[in-house]
Amino acid sequence: MEAILKPKPRTIPEIQIIPVDRAHSKPQTRPPDPKDLRALRVEEFLQARSLAPRTEKAYRQDLQQFLEWTERRWADVTPRQMAQFKAHLMRKDEEREQRVLSDATVRRVLGTLKNFLGWMTQSRYLEFDPTLQVELPKLTEPEAQNLNDAEVAQIEQAVIGGSLPERNLALIAVLMHGLRASEVSALNREDFDGRRLTIRVAKADSKGAVPLTQDAIRRVEAYLSWRQTQGEMVQPTSPLFVSHSRRNARKRLSYEGIRKVMEAISLKTGIAFHAHRCRHTFATNLVLKGMNPYHVMTLTRHKSVQSFRRYTKAADQAAAEAAFYETTDDSAHAPKPLSAKLSESPQIQNEDGSTS
Repeated sequence: MEAILKPKPRTIPEIQIIPVDRAHSKPQTRPPDPKDLRALRVEEFLQARSLAPRTEKAYRQDLQQFLEWTERRWADVTPRQMAQFKAHLMRKDEEREQRVLSDATVRRVLGTLKNFLGWMTQSRYLEFDPTLQVELPKLTEPEAQNLNDAEVAQIEQAVIGGSLPERNLALIAVLMHGLRASEVSALNREDFDGRRLTIRVAKADSKGAVPLTQDAIRRVEAYLSWRQTQGEMVQPTSPLFVSHSRRNARKRLSYEGIRKVMEAISLKTGIAFHAHRCRHTFATNLVLKGMNPYHVMTLTRHKSVQSFRRYTKAADQAAAEAAFYETTDDSAHAPKPLSAKLSESPQIQNEDGSTS
């Protein structure tokens, strides 16, 4: 009988440990999430616009609302979806029975989205703009929020009796010449030539120069002199307005710092006071006193006639009333003209009686 051959047992090769070079063993990267590409396009858009910090922040927040509402790629956004997003923005709170967002907010968000998707189309990232048929909510013409003479006087008294009157009197005087808070914060000593302020950093690139009344000039000069007495060497490139807190002493007074000054005055006087009301007061008073609206627009650096219209409404009303009493021959009962009343305001009248 033939012998049965048994298979030889297989030998297991000895395990060898090979050291791995970590420098050449990076994990394989995954392709980027399509949703991340949406954010990349937003960043590219913001960089291309050269926006002011606050405007860029607002644009980013507006676009983020859309990104959180849908996960679609930008190329997949349709006109129908844009209509749905508009309806989402204009939704009502069922408990309060009122809109969640105002028409102004909805208009701003949709306007930002239209700008962005229009840029995407021009940049060839999209074949068509899905927002072309989107209509923005119409807004009622805003009213000017100017301060009356009594409120101005009350604010000045609150500043005189408060902390840092030297700085805050000068600050209010400058704001009362129509400058925005962000523009005042950006001013340097060299931007004040003793007669006017030169605005080099402004919203929507609305640079320009604004002449100051004698009263405002004295207040700014008094503040600068006071800083010298406090041991500060005020250089041409020094900020025109600085903080005097322990934490930020002699650093530029920021937009937030100006807002806090306004809030403190508001709490002390009970007047709804913010920097933009000073701008409204400046423009309204000049128009009421008969200054050519075009020249007022030059000083306030408005680029839109429509947005400036709010300041001419009061003057139109005063002129209409004067014409009414003249036509009806009832001038004896006519009220004192607003322009005459406002001409008494020290904010826009020089000591010699001339106006500016």
